[in-house]
Amino acid sequence: MKVVIADGRHEADYLISVYKSKKNNLIVINNDQNFCEYLSKKNRINIFKGNSTKEFDLRMAQIENCDLFISLAERDVDSYVSCKMAKKIFNAKKCVATVINPKNVELFQTLGVDVAISSTYLLAETIKAKSSFEDLIKTLSLEDDKIVISEVIIGDDYKIANKSLKEIKLPPFVSVSCVYRYPHVIIPNGNTILMPNDKVLLVTTKENQEKIINLISEKSEVNE
Repeated sequence: MKVVIADGRHEADYLISVYKSKKNNLIVINNDQNFCEYLSKKNRINIFKGNSTKEFDLRMAQIENCDLFISLAERDVDSYVSCKMAKKIFNAKKCVATVINPKNVELFQTLGVDVAISSTYLLAETIKAKSSFEDLIKTLSLEDDKIVISEVIIGDDYKIANKSLKEIKLPPFVSVSCVYRYPHVIIPNGNTILMPNDKVLLVTTKENQEKIINLISEKSEVNE
């Protein structure tokens, strides 16, 4: 299957690993030179440096007649333009776009994008399908509501910023499962230092979730 992945960051990195393992004809387009080099080195494939909204660049990347075109652009208008070009000019069989604004999901599909995906939209649909808030929490947690995963972005004024996990000494009822520090995903150990703007995934129990988020988010005292 001929698959095109246009733009994106960690989403593109993940999708490359998924489709590369299935031995597809994979074409990756990204407009960021540094990220192109990172993706190429990590995944050991050629990455085309180009703008997915430009016909010339898409033609140079040889996306013609692809089975699947995936747009991960940061702006919804870019996702729409690239998908429409892939469909109308290059005969892409199926186009998938991620969108920031959940209102654009149905709009994109009406305008000819085969699949539009918004995390906010999916969450809203999940809420609508559940009869209560308790049902929703169970849907978003693991092991029948016993384990929950929380995401925290480290602020530069947090007490834990610029300290190692060993120094922070988190309580035993929480585990830092991974740290996303653009463009890298870090599997942490005691020596891992949490830096400002790190996105940290925490695994804990439901009853301790609020406590650990408050602990992580505690700010340093400011000397006046």
